[in-house]
Parts: sequence; structure tokens; C-alpha cells
Amino acid sequence: MDFACPKCKGKIILDGNTKKCYNGHSYDRAKAGYYNLLLGVGGGTHGDNAEMVEARRTFLSRGHYEPLADRLSELVASLTPKNGCVLDAGCGEGYYTDKIERALKERSSVSNVLAFDISRDAVKNAVKRNRNISYAVATAYDMPLSDSSVDVVFNAFSPLAIDEVRRVLRTGGSFVMVYPGREHLFGLKSVIYKTPYKNEPQDTSLSGFNLVSHDILSYEIKLCTKEDIHSLFMMTPYAYRTSRDDRERVLSLSEVSTEVEFVIDVYEKI
Repeated sequence: MDFACPKCKGKIILDGNTKKCYNGHSYDRAKAGYYNLLLGVGGGTHGDNAEMVEARRTFLSRGHYEPLADRLSELVASLTPKNGCVLDAGCGEGYYTDKIERALKERSSVSNVLAFDISRDAVKNAVKRNRNISYAVATAYDMPLSDSSVDVVFNAFSPLAIDEVRRVLRTGGSFVMVYPGREHLFGLKSVIYKTPYKNEPQDTSLSGFNLVSHDILSYEIKLCTKEDIHSLFMMTPYAYRTSRDDRERVLSLSEVSTEVEFVIDVYEKI
């Protein structure tokens, strides 16, 4: 299984470093090792910028979210049929995608993982992590995949385009979605805002899907270096919603403890 032509959703084949569909549309492979399948002028210039991508890469490399990565890799591997195809719809810099691909390969010695993100900076970093994954710059709202072509779709903290998820997922296939729980990063919010807020519960009903499981993973992390605090802060939207004075105050701290809470929902397409 591979990506489809983003223009006509037709099958594309590899010809050297170029992918072509039967309708004559072609896409060249970037030197970094991915394909730009985002239509329109300036493709790949949106999404997380280089600073946010580097902050996320640095923070995740410290292992703070490793319990989540381990839980997800085991879960997705258990849901994927033999020789099945997994899609990461919004892979970011590839931390979770890499873990999932390795879990699949450990289970059956083969893997078929596709991943895309709208941020070119993010995809460039993802390719460096694991070259066994097929990467593309693309948008979740017009996925470069044919109908009913994927066995498992995975989405962690990315925009949800449920109509496209439903279109590309096979009947009976699994959709795994991860999003922040009520207490997520409340400790960090408490040092940013005078009146910190908790996240609102999310409606778990999705048209065309049955909710199979609804799990919560929560624990506390302690950040003991300014670099870790800076990385966490800069990879969140708070970095751009905070006043200059509050931002400088947070980044001057040398220690922060905060709750992390992840909701993991698994759906079956009906």
C-alpha cells in the first residue's frame, strides 16, 4: 500500500525518484526523502514551524511521553492485521510513528506504515527518525489516499478531519485518536496563567464509527532543567498565546512539575 495521487486519488507508481499516476500527474522525491503531496502554491509552508518542531523533538527525546508512546505502539500493533497498512494522519516529527513501525516489525518482521503532516519542517525530521516509513507533506482535510485503503488510522494531537478518516479507512478498520485529558499540563498552566483552566471533555461520538474503548493515561512529570521547560512551553500553543512578560517569567524557571493526561479512544468503522 502506498499514497495515492492527491489530484485524482489514482494509484501512483515509483519511477526512479518520481511518483506518477496513470493520469500523468507526477511528484518528485525531495532530497530529504519525502514526497510533497500538498496541492496548491507554497505547499508545506503551514503547520508547525521549525522552532516548534525542534522544541517537540528535544522534549520527546527526554522520554517524558515515553509511557504514551509505548502504550500506543502496543495498541496499534495489536489492531493491525497481518500485512495491514497503518496511516499516521498528522505525524509531526515522527516520534510516535517511529515507535509504532518498530512495534509492527517486531511482531511480524514486516510493516507498512504511511505518515504525513502539513509541516515540511516536521516531515523532514520524521524522515531522519525512520526511513522504513513512507512520508509525505499533505493535509488531513484532503488525504492523498484512495477510498477504503487503510486498516488502521492513527491521530495524536492533530486536527481531526473525520470525513477523510472515514473515507480512507476500510470497513471494520480501527481509528485510534489521542488528545489531551482534563488535567493535561495543568501544572504548567498554573505557572503561566493567574486563573488556569482545565480542558473541556470531548464528545466521543463519531458518525460512522463505534467507540470500542476509552482509556486515560495520566502521571506527573518533573522538569528540572530550563531546556526541558523551554521545549515543553515552545511546543504548545501557549507559547503564542502568552504575554511577553509571562513568557519570560516561565522560561526563567529552573523547575516545573505538571500533570500529563492523555485520552486514548479506539473506534471501529461501521
